Amino acid sequence: MTDDTLAAGAELFGYTIERPLGRGGMGTVYQARQRSLDRRVALKVLHPARTRNPKAVEDFFNEAKVASRLHHPHLVSIHDFCSDPGRNLHAYSMELIEGATTTNLVGKLGPLNRGQALRIAGQVAEALDHAHRNGLVHRDVKPDNILVAADGSAKLLDLGLAYNRVNNATPTRGEGNHRRLVLVGTPDFCAPEQARNPAWATAASDVFSLGGTLFYLMSGLLPFDGETVIDLICSISSDPIQFPEGFDPLARSLIEAMTQKDPDARIEDGAAALVAIQSVARGQRPAATGSGVIRRPSRRLRRMR
Repeated sequence: MTDDTLAAGAELFGYTIERPLGRGGMGTVYQARQRSLDRRVALKVLHPARTRNPKAVEDFFNEAKVASRLHHPHLVSIHDFCSDPGRNLHAYSMELIEGATTTNLVGKLGPLNRGQALRIAGQVAEALDHAHRNGLVHRDVKPDNILVAADGSAKLLDLGLAYNRVNNATPTRGEGNHRRLVLVGTPDFCAPEQARNPAWATAASDVFSLGGTLFYLMSGLLPFDGETVIDLICSISSDPIQFPEGFDPLARSLIEAMTQKDPDARIEDGAAALVAIQSVARGQRPAATGSGVIRRPSRRLRRMR
């Protein structure tokens, strides 16, 4: 944690800070107590350095707004958004889940067996199906963003990078003729089309990231490797995943179907991913029929080829 971390006992928007839980690019998440309802919550506070940028404040508010639209057992619920521009303070509260990320889980227990990994991946696929049916693409599915509670239920976190295709959101372009490297999502788990242009991310991009995450859960390894970000992106775009010797063959066929380089050849969305995961859980080869909720326009597909 850094010097701008709020101390235990600090009061903010009717919440009492108890301890920090984690820190990301946008803000710090704390365990806090909401005094009015006497309940513990997770409180995400925008980094002070970010408050000087009006766009960052707007994005932070949109993060809370997007997440609040979705209500699903495997997505974290948003309670409230609080803002005090005069003091450069912005925060939102959400349900507090007692558990560990799948990164920590694999780090502590080692690779998970097929049943355990598929159970987590299936719950995340359910959450993605709900998001996709509501016109949202998560764009940052990864082990760090999946929290597993003590009862084994999984929650998909951090909709801060979600792309609202219903409202036709578009990324900011560089000025003039200059081109910038703009990454949205975590490169290790990013789909090839999303790595090339964040605006090309679709439901199938989330499936790619979930497939890479499933590989990590069962192997403890990252699906792709590179010495630099560009090297990593090239590997994601061209190299197959290297499965360890003895890797479960049914799970391998599922992961390969989820991580096809061409999004048209990939399992297409959360609903289809769930069907395929359930097939493998029953000991069958993955079925890949789905609802085709969201597809990237063919014009952009042609640009990729």
